[in-house]
Amino acid sequence: MESLQEKQRIGALLDIYGGLLTDRQRDFLDLYYSEDISYGEIAETENISRQAVHDTISHGKKSLLRFEEHLGLISSKEKPDSSSSLDIDIDELKEQITRLSKLTSVDIAYDMIPIQKQVKRIKDIIGMQ
Repeated sequence: MESLQEKQRIGALLDIYGGLLTDRQRDFLDLYYSEDISYGEIAETENISRQAVHDTISHGKKSLLRFEEHLGLISSKEKPDSSSSLDIDIDELKEQITRLSKLTSVDIAYDMIPIQKQVKRIKDIIGMQ
């Protein structure tokens, strides 16, 4: 059983990186961590097995933890000297994404596609090429 602190951390990761997950992972994680809906209740609503819910949540949680491990957006917010302004270095973010995508796991490389789309979207918004 997860502690309240662990659930809060996953909830915070979901807030930041949720857009990088599959819709199903994001929805299930939100139901479980934010709405406090059990695996069994999610399974019944979705008409799938409890194991399928567990697997989806487990994979989504691992993805969130990998994103934070490599991008560190929460840990950078926790630093006392960090500024509150939006001073993201897009090139540094790209380098981190590139390093992450070169890891041997096919799942990690696959998870990078939404991140790369987000980086492109950010660049489009702020007018970078």
